[in-house]
Amino acid sequence: MIIFRIFIFLLSSLCLIAGLTTILSPDVNNVFLPLEVNDQELSILLRSFGGFIAAIGYLSIRFLYSSSKVQVGTVILYIVLVMLFAKLFSFIYDGYSYFSITTFFIGLIFAFSLFFVQRARKNQISDQNFFN
Repeated sequence: MIIFRIFIFLLSSLCLIAGLTTILSPDVNNVFLPLEVNDQELSILLRSFGGFIAAIGYLSIRFLYSSSKVQVGTVILYIVLVMLFAKLFSFIYDGYSYFSITTFFIGLIFAFSLFFVQRARKNQISDQNFFN
């Protein structure tokens, strides 16, 4: 069992480092990407994908060290929030396009929706436990 935990930790750390490197570096081209990016649209897309990879790395490490059960909505919310964080750096480094602004606002609405539905569910669960 310990060998699987080590394997998950190493891959999760690599995902976290690769994702954060893609998000935070001014140039998207880095050691983790097997291609040369010269297009603004592709750069914007890859930075968002870097956010997804970083979120998966973080959530996998959290899975290893957490004993609590995390709901699916919370996991999706983490992924969307890190992708929105990546979008902000994409705006700084890659500039704006109609596609990037549209997807940013769609992701923002999605994140708010997930947050409020998740909060409502927690309140319903707390109310049910209170009356039982």
